[in-house]
Amino acid sequence: MKRFLLPGVVLLLATVPALAQTSSTDAVTEMNRDTTLLNMISAAGWVMIPLALASIVAFTLIIYCFATLTEKSITTPELLERMEPFFENEDLDGLAVYVSERPQATARIVDRILKFLERHPDADAESIKAVAETEGNRIAARLNQRVLYIMDVGVLAPMLGLFGTVVGILSSFGHIAQQASPMRTMLLAGGVSQALVSTSAGLIVGITAMAFYAYFRGRVGNLISILEAEATLLTQELILLCRRHRLAP
Repeated sequence: MKRFLLPGVVLLLATVPALAQTSSTDAVTEMNRDTTLLNMISAAGWVMIPLALASIVAFTLIIYCFATLTEKSITTPELLERMEPFFENEDLDGLAVYVSERPQATARIVDRILKFLERHPDADAESIKAVAETEGNRIAARLNQRVLYIMDVGVLAPMLGLFGTVVGILSSFGHIAQQASPMRTMLLAGGVSQALVSTSAGLIVGITAMAFYAYFRGRVGNLISILEAEATLLTQELILLCRRHRLAP
């Protein structure tokens, strides 16, 4: 009897590791089969929803900044050429009508100065400069605010991704604690890899947003310098024009 049992036991002991290895291989194959981009994004959970919204907001802001942060929004050669005859003819009324219809930032500053002079015709040079500086600062703040929204998305996106990773890891440990399975290590590795998808997505959105923020920040700085140069010249022209009007008999 022992002679027949011994080979059977040996065969069983040899078969168990092979079966375990086969089961492990099948599980790994199944996990690799399921590890596609769409499945990984789906496995990341609901955190991908705010990350998707953040990416849409970032993309919209980037397109908006490309369209609006241009030199044409500050001044154009045509604008300066059209304003020159008004200064030569000392026609403040005609200049006021012209700049009121122009969207450029320099035209907005001239329009604000002319409205101030209309209410205070005896204003001195310092008051006129203060009005121009205040309007220029307001325009510069609006330009900076556009790119700051991109920076906000770049900061929040990685934090959302990290939050998704924490939630995913906690969920993985919870499932492992409830299931007494010999594949717990593999389940943990799969759960952690799926949880890290949200961090990867958050980093992609954040890095992209911060890269465009750095680019647009430099563009805004250049536009503000152009605005300061043009606004200073136009303000001085208006101050000299007001002085000539007051000295005229």
